Amino acid sequence: MRILHISADYPDPLDQRKPKAISNLVALADTHEHRVVSINRMGLGAGIHAIDFADAGGANHRAVAYEAPPKGLLFRKYLGNLARWLLDDCRKAGFVPDLIHAHKLTVEGTVGMELAEAFGVPLALSIQGNTDLKILKAKFNLRGHFRRIWHGATVAFPFAVWAQQEIDGMLGARPANSLILPCPGPADAVMMPALAEKPVIRTAFNLHDVPRKNCAGLIRAIGEAAKEIPDISLEIIGGGDAYQFAKMSVLADQVAPGRVKFLGFVPNLEVQQLFHDAAAFALVSHRESFGMVFAEALLAGTPCLIPRGQAIDGYFEDGSFVLAADAGDVSSIAAGMVRLVREQAAFKDRLAKAIANDELAMLTQSHIRREYIRGLEIAVPQG
Repeated sequence: MRILHISADYPDPLDQRKPKAISNLVALADTHEHRVVSINRMGLGAGIHAIDFADAGGANHRAVAYEAPPKGLLFRKYLGNLARWLLDDCRKAGFVPDLIHAHKLTVEGTVGMELAEAFGVPLALSIQGNTDLKILKAKFNLRGHFRRIWHGATVAFPFAVWAQQEIDGMLGARPANSLILPCPGPADAVMMPALAEKPVIRTAFNLHDVPRKNCAGLIRAIGEAAKEIPDISLEIIGGGDAYQFAKMSVLADQVAPGRVKFLGFVPNLEVQQLFHDAAAFALVSHRESFGMVFAEALLAGTPCLIPRGQAIDGYFEDGSFVLAADAGDVSSIAAGMVRLVREQAAFKDRLAKAIANDELAMLTQSHIRREYIRGLEIAVPQG
């Protein structure tokens, strides 16, 4: 099968800082031929320009810079221009897809639907959550347009339970072929939980994302949690932004002196061991569509503090081996940290039983690969 992917969240030569969830997913479906169009919005006057690139998912991708005004102004006009340009670009390259896979409902879906209709092929959708819901709420006048995309797609892959529930509430539930599909992470070794000797809580993110990841909330919460557990500490894995590192270091010295340690960049294959050795993992982001890092932590045998109504919330029962906290409430985060440390044995025992019963198999690359390929073949049955 030849699949044309449209994504604004695919690392390309124009922007290597994009998340890797989509690129990881495409690489897993190695039984099919992929052409990724990685789109990058520029300001007005930029026109449309593209360069070739290749990666593990394929050899004939395109990184495209296209013009469009900010804040979704003239939304359909400029995305229509992009769709027509991409149609011509594919025809010049001799690439005729069997399936269009748009990796969001709103922006990419608008482009993908026009391409699917032009080529006369089915449309598949990924549903990531945050961006789609933001646009759906802001563009009420386009609700009918988005409803047509949502119900017109042959198959949809919501990455998160909460995202599908909210979109169902706005656009109506699809009658069939909505397959919840976790994001594949770079590391998915499975480790049985082990009790940590010290009450260390670990987290991980690129420091460029400090505001969205609520780093300040975690630091303030560890200072508050220390009132109940004097030797509790927080270790932050990740680099990428010297300014944010300095800013968060100052905050840590002020509100949690001696309790926060920055570990810097750690290779992917070493991160899970750090998670495994911690009492718990904590990341209570302000916005988090799925969060591959939660899957990595759980598979490493580490209970997680997660953002309520975001990320993997809904995959597992709250209080089992995941615990939800409110991102805007430092006391809620602190209480979650305290509970995960004090009840470490119970949380890890429940997690161990879930791992033994294969309840976390859904988070592994092998399961995600099978489910994704199954969904693709629902869209385009293979003879």
